[in-house]
Amino acid sequence: MLAFLSKTVPVLCLLLMMQACNIDKTETPVLDTEVEKEYELDLWENLSNQSRTFLIKANTIKNQDCLNYFIESSINRKGNNIEINLGKPQISSVCERGVGTAKSSLDLGTISNGVYPCTIKLGQIVPSTGRLVVSSGSFFLSMPAPIGFRVLHNTLLRIPDNTIWGYIGYDAAAQPVVVQFFNDLAGISQPNDLPKGYYGYFNFLENGSIELDNTQVSTDRPIQPIVRRFSANESDLEKLIQTYRDKYGPSILIRLRNTAGREY
Repeated sequence: MLAFLSKTVPVLCLLLMMQACNIDKTETPVLDTEVEKEYELDLWENLSNQSRTFLIKANTIKNQDCLNYFIESSINRKGNNIEINLGKPQISSVCERGVGTAKSSLDLGTISNGVYPCTIKLGQIVPSTGRLVVSSGSFFLSMPAPIGFRVLHNTLLRIPDNTIWGYIGYDAAAQPVVVQFFNDLAGISQPNDLPKGYYGYFNFLENGSIELDNTQVSTDRPIQPIVRRFSANESDLEKLIQTYRDKYGPSILIRLRNTAGREY
């Protein structure tokens, strides 16, 4: 009997190994954590007079051969659980000439403070798991082992109410005008001593300087960033900006906005 088993067991093992090799591997998720990064994710908060809504922005790392590519994507919430699915870049119309990344915005709407288990799926690649932590002061996305993507900023600090921010662009000869504008603005607003970090629309760097998001800047001229606390009469701010626009015309460019979604 022992002799029979000693001959049979190796054969059975070989058959099982052969059967395992014949499994259709197209249904098997990729487990390799060294998968090339295809996507970038970032955190964003849309601000309006009615509400604040939270988004996760996605874009491809590699450029596409048209400007109007988008990422086929979806986001689902079941209770506190969030599931994000990212597909391949798509184009739904005639190519808009140019080179740029494919983009997608995943809107979670108004989201309450709490901890949200989060899963991010990329096709057949094994899902990445983590959590989104929402508080009154920040959003924090923890993805300990992201597969196929990277997160640009894990923490998005929330801009406090009654904050104005933006910039003044200027010609070289108008630099004294910029100094005077800041002096006049200081007369109706206060310094905003915010914690260092990423706020989406701007970034407070460790050295104390302010870095504006590229999409918020519409000039190639030198600029001076502005982040202030403003709780006075809004008409005072409007009047100040209009006075400088009327007096100095195209030599300066003032762009400000506030937490109610208003742009000046």
